[in-house]
Amino acid sequence: MRTRLHQHFLFSTLLALACSPSVALAQTGWMACPVPVTNETNGVQRPDNLPPQAVYIEADTALFRGQGISTMGGSVHISQENNRLEADQASYEQPAGIVTGSGNVSFTSDNMQMRSRELRYNLLQNTGEMLDAEYHLPQADGQGFSKRVVQESPDLTRLETSTYTTCPIDDPDWSLNATTLTLDHAKERGTASNATLKIRDIPVLYLPYFTFPLTDTRKSGFLWPTMSSNERSGLQLSAPYYWNLAPNYDLTLTPSLISKRGLQLGTEFRYLTEKNQGSANYVLLPDDQASDNGSRYYFDLRNSTRLGTNASVQLKAEGVSDDQYFVDLGNSLEATSVVNLERRLEYRTAGSDWSFSGLLQNFQVLDGGIAPHAKLPQLLWGYHPLKKGNGFDVDAEAEYTNFTGSNTETNGSRLDFMTRASKQFSTEAAYVKPSLTLRHTEYQLDDPDNTSISRSVPSASLDSGLFLERNIREGRYVQTLEPRLFYTYTPFREQSDIPVFDSSARSLNYNQLFAENRFTGKDRIGDANRLTASISTRIQSPDDGRELFRASIGQMYHFDERKVTLPDEAPLQGDRSELILEAAGEINPRTRLNTTAYWDSKENSINAGEIRVNYKDDKKRILNVGYAQRKDNFESASLSFAVPVNPQWKAIGAWERDLQNDRDLETVIGAEYESCCWKTRVASRNYLLPDNTTRDNAVFVELELKGLGNFGSGTRDLLQDRVYGYE
Repeated sequence: MRTRLHQHFLFSTLLALACSPSVALAQTGWMACPVPVTNETNGVQRPDNLPPQAVYIEADTALFRGQGISTMGGSVHISQENNRLEADQASYEQPAGIVTGSGNVSFTSDNMQMRSRELRYNLLQNTGEMLDAEYHLPQADGQGFSKRVVQESPDLTRLETSTYTTCPIDDPDWSLNATTLTLDHAKERGTASNATLKIRDIPVLYLPYFTFPLTDTRKSGFLWPTMSSNERSGLQLSAPYYWNLAPNYDLTLTPSLISKRGLQLGTEFRYLTEKNQGSANYVLLPDDQASDNGSRYYFDLRNSTRLGTNASVQLKAEGVSDDQYFVDLGNSLEATSVVNLERRLEYRTAGSDWSFSGLLQNFQVLDGGIAPHAKLPQLLWGYHPLKKGNGFDVDAEAEYTNFTGSNTETNGSRLDFMTRASKQFSTEAAYVKPSLTLRHTEYQLDDPDNTSISRSVPSASLDSGLFLERNIREGRYVQTLEPRLFYTYTPFREQSDIPVFDSSARSLNYNQLFAENRFTGKDRIGDANRLTASISTRIQSPDDGRELFRASIGQMYHFDERKVTLPDEAPLQGDRSELILEAAGEINPRTRLNTTAYWDSKENSINAGEIRVNYKDDKKRILNVGYAQRKDNFESASLSFAVPVNPQWKAIGAWERDLQNDRDLETVIGAEYESCCWKTRVASRNYLLPDNTTRDNAVFVELELKGLGNFGSGTRDLLQDRVYGYE
């Protein structure tokens, strides 16, 4: 007969060996490792009517004493609150409050599960020890062995000669082995002494001392080292140190050794307050041994400040020591292609129907380019009242900008006013919207021959369209037909004596068919007398509104010659634009197609086109194919893929080729291995530098251990950028 005992002692939590996870986990997408079973309940059910603080004991045999040592044997069960102890034999000593267990001892709490050879624990002091313990941490999905587990106080646990892994405990692919592992639950921090990271049984990294968080709370300490390599700089090893200065600001220091260049120090300071947030980055290479530029640096400052409910200040400032900084030290194709760096300070505020902003802006120009004008300052005011039924909509904008800083172009100031009135007449199936715009601009220039210029230009437009729809496939889908006509008229005004501060020709695309002005900015207002005709069709799912297919075709027809041009450019010719065709849709649930074509109806040829096909299925097989060309300008093809070879291995690659010049622009080949507790990625990258002659080769290696983070370079970021759909 089993013996049961429950006592209403207000003990502290029984065996409070609350080992939190050695590293906080916020990772998703991992395979599930087998969870070790560390406790057998023996079918014992704690009575529901007991208070949580009560100690409940059940055993096959027992000798209970009011004072002294009580002994239990045969499938002993002891529980209190959320803690449960199982053992072959156990004893309980009163009034000392000491419990001992031996023979298949197992213990479960909110934070951990343990199985050991022997237990001794003081319930009154919440101190004790377990010998030869196997433990599992459910929150971290990690487990390990410890020769001795010591509960020094309710908030401090020490594990001696211990291992930790998130792999299956019987055959771990990796493990962290430490002489001493100390868990401070109050501070949510752990420390390890004489720790060795092993891959299988091979030591790969030794750390004499390091700290780590027990939860997702940020803690100071070294981050995993990173490693990368390329031909320009050689091997780069970095050892970041994260300094948690306060809950709302931190600092990361990253010393790096670059084999061909020397020592580099990077700093990143981040902050977040009730009204401010931002970051400050600074990277210094004091003596570049591979360059004549000597000391080299990069900085990036960003800040956003809220001054009230509707007011804010934004700061962005970026700069480098020399023009070749990104070419020599950039770690991506995008970085090496940077031509200027912006510095701007902007104030914004708004009301219910108005807005105002003030801007200070200039640029650092790289690689000998022409510097854009600085705006010191630019003031913008806008009036955009809420639309009111079928009444007239009136908008207005005003801008004052002082353009300065150019040594090759005219400097000066510009004052611009614009007002627009429109009214839309619409039903469920049709709409007509006439608009009238008036723009007046004043210039004061630093040109002794032409100091003052003014210009006034009116514009009128008429936009109209129909919305037709029908059910297809027995109502499973809805198809729309949307014809549209857009007419705009802007008279010619001579503008050749006006400098170009911020205007450029817009690239022709489908949306540009319905724009009043063919130029960006305010220095050129294009003359126009043209009509756009277009038609679109869509196929949608009425259940969720998902667009399955969309196709559009449109063209502009010019009734007058276009005379307004940019400097050194000839007027545009022809009475019609290219015919623009766009189509996008799902070929099937796994494959999506996007295509654009520009058809020259006079030459009966395609002047430009682009097509992209994206495939991704439930097995995470990805294939992206692209082709783009513009007549007599460029022609390129691209291919990227990610293909699982088996449940663990995946092959990844990306390729982009300049077909016109018969050369590869970039090639990336990589592989990924994934188990339930670790991943590794390897990638080789060859790409063309901005000089269009030199090529660079780089190798990226990354090891990601579940629960411990990444070791190596940003291989994942590289592959995500190059392979659409890769995760």
